[in-house]
Amino acid sequence: MDSPARVAQIFYKMLNGTHINLDEAANEYKKSKRTIKRDMTIIHRVVPKDSFRHDLKTDDYYLLQGDVLPFEQAFAIMKVLLGTRAFGKAEMAAIGQSLTSLVATKNQKDMTDMLSALKGGSYLPVNHDNNLIDRIQKLNQAIKQHRPIKFNYHDSNPKGHSYKENVGVPISLYFANYYFYVIIYRENSDDEKGNGITYVYRLDRFEKIKVMPRKQLEIPDDKRTDEASIRNKSYLLNSGNIISYEFIYRGYYPAALDQLPNSKVKKDAEGEIIKTADGGVIIYGQMFFNGAKMWVHGQGNKVTVKAPQSLITAVKDELQETLNSYQIH
Repeated sequence: MDSPARVAQIFYKMLNGTHINLDEAANEYKKSKRTIKRDMTIIHRVVPKDSFRHDLKTDDYYLLQGDVLPFEQAFAIMKVLLGTRAFGKAEMAAIGQSLTSLVATKNQKDMTDMLSALKGGSYLPVNHDNNLIDRIQKLNQAIKQHRPIKFNYHDSNPKGHSYKENVGVPISLYFANYYFYVIIYRENSDDEKGNGITYVYRLDRFEKIKVMPRKQLEIPDDKRTDEASIRNKSYLLNSGNIISYEFIYRGYYPAALDQLPNSKVKKDAEGEIIKTADGGVIIYGQMFFNGAKMWVHGQGNKVTVKAPQSLITAVKDELQETLNSYQIH
């Protein structure tokens, strides 16, 4: 490799954030340290003086990067992603590293400090799935190309589509309330006119996704569900006092645990889940009072508040007020 090509290659590496060590570069290019130093002098001349750095302790040469993405925007995006708890720790770390690489060198420590939450217990993902990005890519491809997919799905409803192979056309992909959701149009074999049904699926519950080679299902215009009408929901409020609660839950309890951070299911001395007489489980933890009340109201008859008494009273009073509003006068 001649001198201009070598300098260009080293410069390209430095532009991409690589630290060039003097000894390693001399060995890689089979040149003397003196020659590599001359290469660095050439690079130093063509870049802003305040961006070129030489670490005398390690003999590393590198460039200080400017913002590709404004630091304030990258910082805000990182905070939002950590707050959603949607990604497993490995995927969140990869996303965080990508965002960090887009900000100026002087600001990168602020970004990496936020990622330190992944190493401890302060970041609690709603599930430990680390394959969401791949699923998003596949579904985005199918949506853009209007192609159907074959998929297996783990439904929270035992009478639902669990583990069966399904075929449908993805219409939209969106995020709401901790999870990514996919709107899929599927044929309805029970409909004599061949009308299909639009379903909403949670992305992390897909077992397998295969994008099919050609379009096989036509989607009627009236089945193209507006995602905004589905995603604009909220169950939890961060207001009121923090309370310790116990709920008897009669639905698919893992879904409840996903929505209630740090919640647990009561177990006996042998580690077996305690079941109530009506087949429910006891979920306990801590959360804000108003958020707990709103969540309870959103669960219908699947949940009964066991404690604290203040929450029991508040829920009963509001349910009574609701019942009174339906009385015929």
